[in-house]
Amino acid sequence: MSEPTPPDPEALIAAMLPATGIPCDPAWRAAVAANLRVAGAIATNLQAFPLPDSVEPAPVYEPGR
Repeated sequence: MSEPTPPDPEALIAAMLPATGIPCDPAWRAAVAANLRVAGAIATNLQAFPLPDSVEPAPVYEPGR
């Protein structure tokens, strides 16, 4: 199975701003797009990390446990 193509940050911004009603100054768009690229790269790395089937998420985060 091939890997999905990551979404274009500019297309995401153009689609989500009207849907959410969040204002975005045009001067911010490049920084928002850069943030989306970084977040996408982090998500790709996290999803690529192998976990055994026996691992389950904790229902509550408890630091130090």
